[in-house]
Amino acid sequence: MNTTTTAEQTAIEGMGDLAPTEPAHMIARVNALAIRMVLPFVAQQDIRYYLNGINIRPLDNGGAMIIATDGHRYIVARDPHGFVEREVIVSVSKDAMKHTGSSKHTLDVMSNGAAMISGEVTQPLFIQPGNSLIDAAFPRIERVASVTGYKEGISGAVNPKYLADALLIGKSFGGSIRFFTRDSDSPLTFVLGGVGELECFGGIMKMRESFETLSAWFPLPGEVETLDDI
Repeated sequence: MNTTTTAEQTAIEGMGDLAPTEPAHMIARVNALAIRMVLPFVAQQDIRYYLNGINIRPLDNGGAMIIATDGHRYIVARDPHGFVEREVIVSVSKDAMKHTGSSKHTLDVMSNGAAMISGEVTQPLFIQPGNSLIDAAFPRIERVASVTGYKEGISGAVNPKYLADALLIGKSFGGSIRFFTRDSDSPLTFVLGGVGELECFGGIMKMRESFETLSAWFPLPGEVETLDDI
């Protein structure tokens, strides 16, 4: 009678010990409205693949920070009740966004890469197919975010689409939006207010255009002709 165990057989065949699969567990849960809020600033099919996802980080004083950027603008939301075991970058599909219209819904991310939008009693409303986790290092927004020397208002050359997206976020969530600027080169910063317990701010990089002289095609000034000279 053959009494060789499975472990012995795998060792004989050079396969080594088979480690048991670790059960998946939740590594992040944040307010679905925060995800909806930052979505317009997520990059689309960027070769910097990590920008095509949303960065979720734990905060030292509790809660979660949710960040999106396409390299030209950024947005940061804070969910004071968010849970984050470790920093992650998550790809969120457009189909998932259909279920993010309520502050009682959450985005839940699992250690195996599964992601879902859950309802009030944690029942899944949408389960995203495939692995949603992006393995990369997300850029640190702290390097460009600042309000030192800023005053309320808008100055400098700003991409009108980016400005319209920021205004639309404020309108969509029924909150106020305020813009702050320092000079023509520093990012235009905006702060969103009145969105429940969520806090949100962002920045838009200025366009590198100048208008110091008239265009070359414009005629140079000459002697003024009068009707008497004609």
